[in-house]
Amino acid sequence: MGRIGIWLRNLAIIAVLATFAFLFGQPQGSDPASAPVAEVNSETIPRDVYEFFREQNQQAFGQFEQQGVTAEQLSNIVDQQTRSSLLRRYVISQEAESLGLEVSDESLKSEFQATPALQRDGRFDRELAERLISRTGLGPREYAAQHRRDLLQRNFTRLVAAPVRISDAAVRDEILREQTRVSLRYATASKAAFRERASIGPDDAKALVASSPDRVRAVYQVRSAEFSKPEQVHARHILFSGDDAEALAISTRGRLDAGESFADLARELSADAATRKDGGDLGRFPRGRMMAAFDEVAFGLEPGKPSGPVKTDRGVHLILVEGREPASQTPFEEVAELLALEILREERGDEAARSAANTLVAEVAAGKPFVAAADALGLPVAVTPPFGIREASVPGLAAVADLRQEAFALGAERPNADRVFSDAESFYVVSLLSREEPDAAKIEAEVGATRDRLLQRERALTTALWFTERLEELEAEGKVSQFQLAAPGSRF
Repeated sequence: MGRIGIWLRNLAIIAVLATFAFLFGQPQGSDPASAPVAEVNSETIPRDVYEFFREQNQQAFGQFEQQGVTAEQLSNIVDQQTRSSLLRRYVISQEAESLGLEVSDESLKSEFQATPALQRDGRFDRELAERLISRTGLGPREYAAQHRRDLLQRNFTRLVAAPVRISDAAVRDEILREQTRVSLRYATASKAAFRERASIGPDDAKALVASSPDRVRAVYQVRSAEFSKPEQVHARHILFSGDDAEALAISTRGRLDAGESFADLARELSADAATRKDGGDLGRFPRGRMMAAFDEVAFGLEPGKPSGPVKTDRGVHLILVEGREPASQTPFEEVAELLALEILREERGDEAARSAANTLVAEVAAGKPFVAAADALGLPVAVTPPFGIREASVPGLAAVADLRQEAFALGAERPNADRVFSDAESFYVVSLLSREEPDAAKIEAEVGATRDRLLQRERALTTALWFTERLEELEAEGKVSQFQLAAPGSRF
């Protein structure tokens, strides 16, 4: 069961626990001084009720934290959703009562005792119910009141949505849409492949630099990091490890001062097996490649003069800088023509790919066989596995916008798409390979369940529309007040 399903189940359990508390006389635990979060038609929505439903929403919406939503954004979403849902339940339940749609205590009790989550071996278990009630944060009377609101909402929704009807044709169309599976054949005009084929010479590049220098320079600026060379040093080191590492480094420094070769001592003494045979040679490296303490000393040393002991997580080092290269930037003029060539190759390659795809659409529309026409244009053809309308994207073509809907619009009368599709890498031409629809028997077997689902959806939409209009009326009449969540009792 998904998070939303678990949340709805929890709400159902909590709602019926309210009835238990109300009917079986549990001691009242709700704080009457709880600051309200809103007021609807002179009826306040207590803060403890808000906090209870907010906790349920927090669990339901927690999945969004894994989708890049920050903690602050998630908190705002949960706040808004909680207050909105509470306004809805209070407005609708008030309207239900005004229409005489009452909920008796007996019906509350019956539903409570019939809840599977509160039964053991098929019978209502009072101890189980009491244990679950004890985990809640609202008083028993408030629980009962909220469950009563659930039933009032249900009764009101049935009344408001009673006129909703779903035709047999709509039901069958929905079954066809949901159970049809298609497979596509598609030809790919790869931008990269056509860029490789593009014929561009030095004169073309020079012409672009001369005619549009600002355009080429803009690319140079965007890619400036490619043409920047940071400061680098060429260094050697001798690594010492163990309890006497620092003492060994100091004595070795004395031998260096006496004139011995740094490279020879590295081969003799260094604990760094990777560089020992090369005399401790680390090659050239920029800042940030080594550990911070090592970098700080290496980039501050005068070439040819060894350092004193340098402590890092690996041990103790002696460092010798053999050379230094300052930071540099390749001038625009040196790479302008190279950039111009790349710009032209990308433009002409992409345009050639698009042109090939458009040509294939036209040739197929004129009656030429799809595969033969694609082969003649040098476009490889592939096929998708069968997929349904509920799948998030077309298998293998997930980044191609609008393709899924187009796939299900193709059929025997129009097997080939009359437009080119694309993503960042390629252009695509698609054709229907197969379309599998449910047979009459399968459609008939699904009619009842599908009609119920469509009715539920349409009734929910009808109720939502009614609520939106009613809330706007109440707000216009000044009968809805919302209070600050962070500072109880203070108005917006």
